[in-house]
Order: sequence, then C-alpha cells, then structure tokens
Amino acid sequence: MFNMDVIATEKLMSSFQIPVKPEILIEIQQEQAKSDPSPNVIANIIAKDVALSAAVLKSVNSPIFGLKRKITDIKQSVVMLGARNVTNLVTFFVLKTGIAKKSSISHEKYWDLAMETANMMTLLISSLGVKIKCTVEDAYAFGLFRDCGIPLMAMKYPDYKTVLIEVNQQSEMIMTQIEDNHYQTNHAIVGYFVARSWHLPQSLCELILRHHEADFLDASDVNKEQKDLYALANLAGNILSHYQVRKDGSEWNLVSNSVLGYLDLSEMDYIEIQEDTKEVFMAQFGA
Repeated sequence: MFNMDVIATEKLMSSFQIPVKPEILIEIQQEQAKSDPSPNVIANIIAKDVALSAAVLKSVNSPIFGLKRKITDIKQSVVMLGARNVTNLVTFFVLKTGIAKKSSISHEKYWDLAMETANMMTLLISSLGVKIKCTVEDAYAFGLFRDCGIPLMAMKYPDYKTVLIEVNQQSEMIMTQIEDNHYQTNHAIVGYFVARSWHLPQSLCELILRHHEADFLDASDVNKEQKDLYALANLAGNILSHYQVRKDGSEWNLVSNSVLGYLDLSEMDYIEIQEDTKEVFMAQFGA
C-alpha cells in the first residue's frame, strides 16, 4: 500500500509552478462528461485555437495512428480517432505550452521523449497480444503524461540536470529515491498533482504517482489495467533506451525480472520483441 503525507506534500506543491488548466481543456472535458458528447462540439472547441489545431493534426497524421488517408480537418480527426485520443493530444499540447518557462533542462527534448514513449508503447501492444488487456488509448495517454512532473522539477531546481545525470549513471536506485535524497520530493509526486489538477482520470493519476515503484506488479491495491500499463511502459522505456543509446535504461536491472515474469516473456522473447519493435519504430519514425 502506497502512503503519502498529503498535507506536507500539498504544502510543498504550493512552491511549484503548476500551470492552471486552460479554458479550452475545461470546455472539452465538460463536453466529454455528458452522456452523449458531440464530436462536432469538441472539434469546434479545438478549432478555435489555430496553433493547437495544427499541432493536433500533425500528430494525428503520424504513422502511429495508421490512418490510410491524410486528415486535414479537426472534425475528421475526432471522428477517425475518437474524442478520447484527440483530447489526450490536446491536453499534451496545452500542458507543453503551459510549462515553457526557464529550466535547467531542454523542455523540447523532454516532450519529444514523452511522445516517443507513447508511440513505443502503442507499437508494443500488437506485439504482446493477449498478454495485456489495456487499451491503446490508455497506453498512449500514460506514455504522454507519465513523467509530466520532470519539467516542473527542472523549472524549480537549477541543479536538476545534474540529478538526471546521476540517475542515468547508476542502476541500483530508482529515480524517485535519488530525487527524494536531493529535494525531499520527486517528479512522480509532482506529476500526480499536475494530473489531478488537470482532472486526468484518477486511475492515470495514481499510476503517474507510483510508476517508479519497483515492486508495483506485486502490489495488491492496483488493478490489472494499471499493472499492464506499468509493465508496458517499462518494456517500452528500455527498448527506447536501446534504440537511442544502445544500452539498458537505468532502472531495467531493478524491474526486468518482474516485468518479464508478469508478461510471461523469456529473455529470448524479450530480445526478439525488442529487435522487431526497434525496426518498426525506425521505419515509421525514422530517427
């Protein structure tokens, strides 16, 4: 069972620059909360912001969604992908815009990595088949928002980049432990408060809070979908690490046995999935 001193943590969170949820997202969430939300209304809300519309259309037309023809209209994108996927993209882009102040890291690289993680998780779903039951929409959302506390940590702490270097240079401590040692808080807690204040689904908020727990897959207080997403994200993160820097991620040593055991994968199965997914990722995203 995860425990958090909520009062002390909320007091600390008041010192972070958590962006206010913009009106456009409030309007979309209000429409989605209706018993019969209208795709046209959602599309019209998005279309009011030209820059946001362009960013959404660019992502919608990326290979990850596998659309057979180019989408040039926001209404088309909502119909083709569904309001939930499009709302996730809107949330991602407005959050990215809202967290754009002076920082100790490159925010652009962070947001690119978040998008790459979401794409990698989505690709893996087809490879794992019946081993997992989580939806593509949930996998994509978790990939986008899992580490949304990182840019806020980098805005608050001038030395945060050195902590990230420390994280990448070791394999015996989880990232949040290292952050706690330096700051008495960590990006998972910050991300949880961001997600909660922006009214993301409660299950997603909880997963953001706990996504660095090495024993998460053994926990009795989380559901199957959350465990699927946790395992998928760790698998995707390590494959992405091999794709980018040709080595395991810093925490793979701590979670690999539980993740592969949960997914019923042998080491050889994993290596085969890793190579196949890297090849598809290269073909689709070419970087």
